[in-house]
Amino acid sequence: MTDLEGAPSTVDDDVTVGFSPLAMIGVGAVGVLGLTWFLVSWLVLGSPLTDAIGETVGSLAAILLIVSIIGAARASD
Repeated sequence: MTDLEGAPSTVDDDVTVGFSPLAMIGVGAVGVLGLTWFLVSWLVLGSPLTDAIGETVGSLAAILLIVSIIGAARASD
Protein backbone atom coordinates (compact mmCIF):
# COMPACT_ATOMS: atom_id res chain seq x y z
CA MET A 1 0.00 0.00 0.00
CA THR A 2 1.38 3.38 -1.02
CA ASP A 3 0.78 6.75 0.56
CA LEU A 4 -1.30 7.95 -2.41
CA GLU A 5 -3.91 5.19 -2.51
CA GLY A 6 -6.29 6.90 -0.12
CA ALA A 7 -5.63 10.45 -1.33
CA PRO A 8 -8.52 12.26 -3.00
CA SER A 9 -8.21 12.83 -6.73
CA THR A 10 -7.53 16.35 -7.95
CA VAL A 11 -8.48 15.50 -11.53
CA ASP A 12 -11.81 16.92 -12.73
CA ASP A 13 -13.41 14.09 -14.69
CA ASP A 14 -16.25 16.28 -15.95
CA VAL A 15 -14.02 18.52 -18.05
CA THR A 16 -14.24 17.80 -21.77
CA VAL A 17 -11.64 18.98 -24.20
CA GLY A 18 -12.63 19.49 -27.79
CA PHE A 19 -12.34 21.65 -30.85
CA SER A 20 -13.99 25.02 -31.14
CA PRO A 21 -16.71 25.35 -33.79
CA LEU A 22 -14.34 27.36 -35.97
CA ALA A 23 -11.69 24.65 -35.74
CA MET A 24 -14.26 22.00 -36.71
CA ILE A 25 -15.26 24.04 -39.75
CA GLY A 26 -11.59 24.41 -40.68
CA VAL A 27 -10.92 20.68 -40.35
CA GLY A 28 -13.98 19.90 -42.45
CA ALA A 29 -12.97 22.44 -45.10
CA VAL A 30 -9.44 21.00 -45.34
CA GLY A 31 -10.90 17.49 -45.65
CA VAL A 32 -13.28 18.54 -48.42
CA LEU A 33 -10.50 20.40 -50.24
CA GLY A 34 -8.22 17.37 -50.02
CA LEU A 35 -10.89 15.02 -51.34
CA THR A 36 -11.80 17.47 -54.11
CA TRP A 37 -8.18 17.85 -55.15
CA PHE A 38 -7.75 14.06 -55.22
CA LEU A 39 -10.83 13.58 -57.42
CA VAL A 40 -9.87 16.41 -59.78
CA SER A 41 -6.34 15.09 -60.13
CA TRP A 42 -7.40 11.49 -60.63
CA LEU A 43 -10.60 11.74 -62.65
CA VAL A 44 -10.43 15.08 -64.46
CA LEU A 45 -6.71 15.43 -65.12
CA GLY A 46 -6.22 11.69 -65.66
CA SER A 47 -3.29 11.27 -63.29
CA PRO A 48 -2.49 7.72 -62.19
CA LEU A 49 -3.95 6.80 -58.81
CA THR A 50 -0.63 6.86 -56.98
CA ASP A 51 0.27 10.26 -58.44
CA ALA A 52 -3.13 11.66 -57.42
CA ILE A 53 -2.64 10.37 -53.89
CA GLY A 54 0.86 11.87 -53.77
CA GLU A 55 -0.38 15.24 -55.00
CA THR A 56 -3.14 15.22 -52.41
CA VAL A 57 -0.79 14.35 -49.56
CA GLY A 58 1.65 17.03 -50.70
CA SER A 59 -1.02 19.71 -50.93
CA LEU A 60 -2.42 18.78 -47.50
CA ALA A 61 1.08 18.93 -46.03
CA ALA A 62 1.49 22.42 -47.50
CA ILE A 63 -1.85 23.49 -45.99
CA LEU A 64 -0.82 22.12 -42.59
CA LEU A 65 2.50 23.97 -42.83
CA ILE A 66 0.69 27.22 -43.55
CA VAL A 67 -1.71 26.66 -40.65
CA SER A 68 1.24 25.89 -38.37
CA ILE A 69 3.06 29.08 -39.35
CA ILE A 70 -0.08 31.16 -38.80
CA GLY A 71 -0.64 29.50 -35.40
CA ALA A 72 2.94 30.13 -34.34
CA ALA A 73 2.71 33.77 -35.43
CA ARG A 74 -0.52 34.26 -33.50
CA ALA A 75 0.91 32.57 -30.39
CA SER A 76 3.96 34.80 -30.37
CA ASP A 77 1.91 38.00 -30.18
